[in-house]
Amino acid sequence: MTTPPRTRSGGGRLRLARALTALAVAGVTTVLAGCGAESDEADGPVTLEFWTYSLKAADPAAQAIIERYEEEHPGVTIELSEVGGTAETSSKLLAADRADDVPDLVQVEYRALPSLVVSGAVRDITDDVADVRENVDENIWALNSVDDRVYGVPQDIGPMMLTYRADLFEQYGVEVPTTWEEYAAAAETIHAQDPDVYIASFSASQFEFFAAQAAQAGSRWWNADDEGWTVGIADEASLRTADFWQDLVERDLVSVEPLLTPEWNAKVNDGRILSWAAAAWAPSVLYSVAPDTAGQWAAAPLPQWTPGDPAVPFQGGSTYLVPEKSEHAEEAAEFAAWLGASDEGSELLLDLDLYPGGNGGREATLSSDPPRLMPEQTDFYAMADQVIQDTTIPMTWGPNVNVAQSAFSDALNQAALDGTSFRDVYTATQEAVIEDLEDSGYPVRR
Repeated sequence: MTTPPRTRSGGGRLRLARALTALAVAGVTTVLAGCGAESDEADGPVTLEFWTYSLKAADPAAQAIIERYEEEHPGVTIELSEVGGTAETSSKLLAADRADDVPDLVQVEYRALPSLVVSGAVRDITDDVADVRENVDENIWALNSVDDRVYGVPQDIGPMMLTYRADLFEQYGVEVPTTWEEYAAAAETIHAQDPDVYIASFSASQFEFFAAQAAQAGSRWWNADDEGWTVGIADEASLRTADFWQDLVERDLVSVEPLLTPEWNAKVNDGRILSWAAAAWAPSVLYSVAPDTAGQWAAAPLPQWTPGDPAVPFQGGSTYLVPEKSEHAEEAAEFAAWLGASDEGSELLLDLDLYPGGNGGREATLSSDPPRLMPEQTDFYAMADQVIQDTTIPMTWGPNVNVAQSAFSDALNQAALDGTSFRDVYTATQEAVIEDLEDSGYPVRR
């Protein structure tokens, strides 16, 4: 379906929101009208206000990145404003948009992009990034795009992997699992030898992980075409993953608890939590909470639902967006393109301990030292890059991810504690998402 022409009118934006029948990230066909006011021409020095949680003003590495750009672009000053994260930042941006008092650049996680695009709060920067398009692989641009129009520049990405205690896997006599069936068997073997030790924890708050699990198993939680939305949160592929985790919880083979609490950190340090199925950023997080265990960990490809099918989605990562009402939108888009997509900028992001989305930064990882958590694993970045090149499933998000997360996480945690049905949680979440889409005026195919 052809994207309607852009309009600067607020009425056009409202009509868009009402008429939108499909909105998805990762290359599905959608209906979208970008509503973009043109950037004011700068007659003198420009100060760009940048809302970010990765570039911290007190961090010398972040300051070095900003100073490099300012040296190369006289007259441009970057002002860093730290914000709390995707949910907080998205809400703050929408409020700022209504008040006509927006920053010039905003960092959010990829899952927030659809709702911000449909609200008309962010700018279509397809033309602004045309010169750097070849510097980022298309499956990564897809995370930043809607209906083949680009709305963000990738900062970092999360190719999914399994990080595990290599020494303790060997001690308990388990091989690194290549399938989730083998993972369950390894969990049983480990826990049978020491009831205080678990292969991993089960944290219901990790919404993106469960969405990624379902995608790996063949589900699309949101999908759109010319006839409207379909929601797959309770399809058979998703319910298969729900059954898998419920079985592990009921057999006490995973520890039901949130991640990164003092208690969880202590268990990681003590060798009572032995792995984390997450993304390539996991080793840096684990090192931050358990530095004394460095050298005892390794990484491997994520276990597979279907033997022989290594495809996985991205988990996490974030993008740089230019607010529609930015007074310096062109300059902001130029800075975003440099930071996330140029060879120089994306290589500098490595100094922030990020896994960059730009090809320059990715290529630089191949000659970088391994993560400090696993200094002997010299193939770590080659393994992660192979995931990106060959096995990444496009992740599709809808405009009401916040509704799904709210309905899902607390209910799943309660089900894990009460021993009630995980399937019921997935089904109830799907119904809540469909009801919200319909209430918002989106056509939904049941």
